[in-house]
Amino acid sequence: MNIDHYSFHDSIILEVREDTSKKTLDFLLEFPLDLENNFFEKRILKFFDFPTYSTIEIPFSGPPTILEIINHGISTKKIGRGSNEMSITRNKIEMLTNAGNRIIEFTKCELLKH
Repeated sequence: MNIDHYSFHDSIILEVREDTSKKTLDFLLEFPLDLENNFFEKRILKFFDFPTYSTIEIPFSGPPTILEIINHGISTKKIGRGSNEMSITRNKIEMLTNAGNRIIEFTKCELLKH
């Protein structure tokens, strides 16, 4: 899935769940299907193989709402030294919310019906 093909503006983050055995991160969203008629549907934005998930948010009352998702493209990091050095390449996005920012690096993502 190309995250740029979807508009997540006004999606409400209801829950974030990490599955450590499958290395997935699920965002349960109230996803806007028709903003003019205020029609939302629960969807799961699932990230696979994510080495980075960080939140930089202020104390906030209620669930955060996504304002924008900025696609930073491909991120490459080097880990280790010498013969133990390896490169890890992932997609990187920044999720801007009304409470702050969330940064996620991942190999792929999917938008699924709940």
